[in-house]
Parts: sequence; C-alpha cells; structure tokens
Amino acid sequence: MSLAAIVARVLGKTRPNYGDGSFTPIMNPRGDLSVALGLPERTELVRLGQSYSAQIPAASAFTLLITIPPTRAEIALQNSAEVGSDICLVIERFWGKAVTSMASAAALTPLSQVVAPGTTLVADNAAVLRTSLSGKGTYTGVGTLCIASTATGCLTDKWNHHASVETSATTNIALCTEVNCFGKYIIPPRGNFSMNAQESVSGGTAIIGIEWHEALLVRG
Repeated sequence: MSLAAIVARVLGKTRPNYGDGSFTPIMNPRGDLSVALGLPERTELVRLGQSYSAQIPAASAFTLLITIPPTRAEIALQNSAEVGSDICLVIERFWGKAVTSMASAAALTPLSQVVAPGTTLVADNAAVLRTSLSGKGTYTGVGTLCIASTATGCLTDKWNHHASVETSATTNIALCTEVNCFGKYIIPPRGNFSMNAQESVSGGTAIIGIEWHEALLVRG
C-alpha cells in the first residue's frame, strides 16, 4: 500500500482497524521504515494479557530499618515455571511506600536483587494482592509471591541500590519512591526478584509493590 493510500484512508470517513499481520510497512529511499507508534509505549505489550501488579497488603507492612538487610526479602516475585519452559518474568517497575510516619526526616532507598535458579521456591502467599494490568480476572500466571522471607536465596551485600527519596519529619506518611526498570531485569524459570528498602533513621512501616510482564524469551 502506498503512502498516499494510507493518508487517504486515515483522512477518509472510514478508518479501518488493521488486524495483526494485515499491514505492509513503507520503506523510503534511504531504507528507513515509515512507521509511527499510534498508542502509548506499553499498550501493545499489556494488550497481550500477561501483565500484572502485586503488592504487600497494609496489614502486612514491614518495619523500616537503617541497616542493609543481609538476606531478607520483604517481598519476592518468584518464577514458578518449569525449567526449560522459557517463560520469563520481565520486571517493569517496583515501588515502596511509607504507610506510617518515619518519625523524623530520613532517606528511603529501594533495594532489589535478582536471584538465579537454584533456590527452592518459597510457598506462595495468598494474602499478597494481585491485579491484571489489562483487566483480566483471576490471576493464572507463573508468578508466585512471598513476603518477609529469608529463604529466597538473597546474598548479603548483593543488593541493587536504587535512587533514594529524601523526606521531612512532617510529610513522610504515604511517601512513595518508585524504580522504573523498563525490562532491565529478566527472571528465568525458578529464579526470583527479591525486594526490600532501607531508611536512614529507624521508625515507621512500609509496603512494596511490583509490576511485571510474563513472556516467552529465549535467553542468551
């Protein structure tokens, strides 16, 4: 289809909704493909129906500490898929939020750790809240979640430290800091993504949440 024909259709009264595989891209004389993203950048990925979020319920909020946790994951997203299935969990984003006052001015730093396959999965915790990002019903994916565990395989001093947020003594209730991963972390079958947070002054409780996509990926 020529560019002129595409323009005619777009500007015409009838604007077709192209199905998968029914559109032929246009290449200009320089070899560039003339395409444009018509939807926000995550829409097509979420449309596939395997994108989810989860979070610690407020009743299970953990106490923030001033020390780096040695092996404790306050929440861990585990990949329960069978080894060799190539079903991976692609980490989109995670966040931490103070649900009670941290008592004084402080810094809140999110922590994460990718744990390779080899550690026995911790039992799935049904109390963890799960939501489909595409509005599907009951969760049927391969991600299992546990909270407040030292058995996820985390190693001391192997935490990734993400950008912290400075708080004040009077406004740190409900303070939230987020880490946009954009797929930088890929969790293979039987691996997990463990999370925690550290503050600079003891006091207060927090919860952590995560967003991810489940996809078939052949890793190198």
